Amino acid sequence: MSHRYDVVVVGAGTTGAAAAYHLTQAGVSNILCLDMGTPGLGRTEARKVANGTPLTQPDEETFVPHYSGTRVFEGGQNGPRTIKMIVTLPPYEMLDGIADLFGWDGVKTYLELAQHGLKLELDLARKFLPNPDQQVKQNGSLMVCEADRSERLRQEFNFLQSLGCPCEWWDEERVIAAHGASAGYVAGIWFPQDARIDSVSFAKSLLDAALKTGSLTLRDQCSPVVDIQNDDSRSHAVIKLEDGEYLEAKQVIVATGGMFFDKQLAGILIPRYSYLAALPHIDPGPLGGMDAPDSANFFTLGFTHDWCVENNFVRISGEDHYSGLKSPRAKQRCGRLAQWGWTKYPYLEFGADYPATYGIYSETPDFMPLIGKTDPESCVCYMVGCNAWGQASLSAAAALAAPLLGYRDMSEAEQRTADLFSIRRFSAR
Repeated sequence: MSHRYDVVVVGAGTTGAAAAYHLTQAGVSNILCLDMGTPGLGRTEARKVANGTPLTQPDEETFVPHYSGTRVFEGGQNGPRTIKMIVTLPPYEMLDGIADLFGWDGVKTYLELAQHGLKLELDLARKFLPNPDQQVKQNGSLMVCEADRSERLRQEFNFLQSLGCPCEWWDEERVIAAHGASAGYVAGIWFPQDARIDSVSFAKSLLDAALKTGSLTLRDQCSPVVDIQNDDSRSHAVIKLEDGEYLEAKQVIVATGGMFFDKQLAGILIPRYSYLAALPHIDPGPLGGMDAPDSANFFTLGFTHDWCVENNFVRISGEDHYSGLKSPRAKQRCGRLAQWGWTKYPYLEFGADYPATYGIYSETPDFMPLIGKTDPESCVCYMVGCNAWGQASLSAAAALAAPLLGYRDMSEAEQRTADLFSIRRFSAR
């Protein structure tokens, strides 16, 4: 038996939730949002092996990944929730790397859309989150480097300045004052508008707002999507679930890059793990005192690590890019993050117990999101890609849900975003 909808959104993380919300605001009705677990978290229990036995050891060879890239800590003693970044950080290590692919006009478009996406997500978060003062922290971010890379960072700053990106240069004295001498950082670029957010609560709040319109149905804890195909007539799409159920929709938005494998995305979308460790932080130190309410978000040039002080923890994420097709080795990878933190900030208690977790996201060869349809006649629209660089670009992409599906016209700025992120940059050769 199949059910017909106007639009089915696959995935209820921040991107899928935002897409569903924007569709309801454009007057679209009869929308279904699917999530195989909890909105913003994905499946929160491991899948089962063939004999039906749950996989309880996260590093077993047969382990199947399940957490969403939107995942945050549980809060309280289990680690800080407000950790997901919304930053204007561009993909690639340096802006000239993007310019090699898309030209400097493409770089400027990216920076503009990232700033738009950041503002859009902050506006929605402050409107819908129940405790925005606690769940949104717009305290800026600082990109730092060690001495051997300071000239390269200065070059990046010059690029950003020439393109009108709001930022300022931090010299060695100022960076050491923020991090201490042991961290080894000597220069930084400060982005005052950047923020971090409780992304799980944000996704849930957007879905709640969409549900109140009466235009959206949410089906969580549903059987995973295993296939999406255009009907032969291309009048609708057919979605197959793992339990054998079929759904039909005039159009589908695929907004789950880490847990759904689509042959259209083969070779251009790779599932990756991202790891999180939260080291206890109760002694005042260079990163701030207890609770550090004004702590910025920090990240390295090249984005190997990002971290901040939040609710008596130094939250560290990194060790990304380990294949999401393999066992996550979460204990080993999170342990390396902890070792990194204790080395950089020796005032932290070495060897202390700490919360740790991981999520799975997806990455493209050029680290840019994929949006749109592989051909104009398709009923399947993609909205997937790397959120490890911050959710600003994905927020800008999700706001295009209605025009991408033909429910309204695009503005000139939206068209530039759609062109830069178009999936056809890979598929139309």
